[in-house]
Amino acid sequence: MSARHSVLTALRQFLLDPRAFFEEHGTASTLPVAALAVVGLAIALAVGVTILGGILAGAVDGTVMVDNPDRPPGPTCEVFGNDTPGVEGCDEPAEIERDAGSLVREAANGFLGTVIFAPFLLWLAGGITVYLGGLLVGGDTSLAGSFSVAGWAAVPEFGRLVAGLVALQLALGDATITNLESAPEAVRTAIAPIEPYLAVAAVLTAVWQLHILSAGLSVEADVDRLAAAVVTGIPLSLLVLTTLV
Repeated sequence: MSARHSVLTALRQFLLDPRAFFEEHGTASTLPVAALAVVGLAIALAVGVTILGGILAGAVDGTVMVDNPDRPPGPTCEVFGNDTPGVEGCDEPAEIERDAGSLVREAANGFLGTVIFAPFLLWLAGGITVYLGGLLVGGDTSLAGSFSVAGWAAVPEFGRLVAGLVALQLALGDATITNLESAPEAVRTAIAPIEPYLAVAAVLTAVWQLHILSAGLSVEADVDRLAAAVVTGIPLSLLVLTTLV
């Protein structure tokens, strides 16, 4: 059997029957691959934010006046002027015209650090939750196995990301925003019709994650799957409710 066929078989097993996957391949032993899934999600989210910035920038039309970064801030020029050593650029205009779409794209890119860090923070919280949850129901868990199970729960987020970007493209693809000040309200109005679908995507993602977490924890801690579903489902439900409210 080729390596490629083995990988595809394992992936198919994980998608269709995660419990059988963990029973055959183990939990702690699959930690490196689970870690790659988390890293891949961080990269995918960064790409997603970049794409989202492009979608929003495409919906915004026009220019806006902003402070000139090449001119000293505040009343510096009024007090000192260009003749003062170390003070330059006072002959530049106080404001310059910028493309509104470019500003929106830059604002979106400002969130890159946050979205890259978020999957690792959630992985840490998920790993601790799985570990303590296994102990709570009387199982014998390991940190390596717990973090592996939590890492595999990142896989459904890829589908949610793609669905979200497609939905936003459909909602904003034909939108034209000419007033940057009213842009937030215009965007909210444009995406209002798809918000129920985004909520459904969030719930379905959580259900899939619970399917993975309960299967992995039941194997890792050697406990009943229902008990594993309860101790992982409660914090997962709270997380989903927090994001939807």
